[in-house]
Amino acid sequence: MQIEKTYHLAFPRAQVFQAWVSSDTVIAPAQRMHVEPWVGGVYQLFMDAGDTPSNAGRFLQVIPDAFLKYSWEWYGDGHVTEIDVRFTDAPGGTTVTLSHGPFSDPDSYAAHDTGWDSYIAGFERHLQSA
Repeated sequence: MQIEKTYHLAFPRAQVFQAWVSSDTVIAPAQRMHVEPWVGGVYQLFMDAGDTPSNAGRFLQVIPDAFLKYSWEWYGDGHVTEIDVRFTDAPGGTTVTLSHGPFSDPDSYAAHDTGWDSYIAGFERHLQSA
């Protein structure tokens, strides 16, 4: 199973891309982020004040302002998925096209599918406050 999502954000593509790869973009329930947005760099999301990431991955492909591919693993559970994010200009802002998977567990698929919608809502609020 593969999640396929398309979102329209009313912000310029460069701003959307830079916020997506910034350690300063912390969307609840995350407490903090550590992002190294280059091929081989890490992506870590921390849900509590500890030093162990709740989620971690590595950037596999980075095309500034245009495309990201990175791995995604929750809590070291051994189930690694990949996320592709494409950023394209659109009237009045940016289209973000996202693909995430593969998922073999329907519950995990459903949780991530809903999670992306929640993340994007928080991401838009973050962009509005920037």
